[in-house]
Amino acid sequence: MSLKLQLRRAWGPTVEAPVLVMKEGFSPRYDLDRWSGIISRVGHTAEGQSIVGKILIIPTVKGGVAAGWAFYDLLHKGIAPFGLVFGKLNPVMVQGAILANIPIADGLDQDSMLLLQNFQNIRFDPSTKSITAVTGN
Repeated sequence: MSLKLQLRRAWGPTVEAPVLVMKEGFSPRYDLDRWSGIISRVGHTAEGQSIVGKILIIPTVKGGVAAGWAFYDLLHKGIAPFGLVFGKLNPVMVQGAILANIPIADGLDQDSMLLLQNFQNIRFDPSTKSITAVTGN
């Protein structure tokens, strides 16, 4: 059985990469070592995990204006995620992701998030507002 999940809104190019599923909000400004791309906030559910080259699955945002520009900074350091999928999103994150050309979406419900497993490969297609599990070769 193929896994396909629908999103409410999405923007950006289609990407395919492993996912990193978080069980709490995320701020690239406060939860991340912005030199390595590793989640550094003690106690975060993804503590110690790298966001580099991953599609992040995040229930909600954290932080304010500074969080948005942080994505652009990560892109230029070569440690940006490939995509961002939120349950709930704010305009600051959207602006930051667009500036950094990182695909972004919202509207993934909690039950759907539970269907995804860390490091599982998915295709995130903003044009169809969908996430599809990618099977091995």
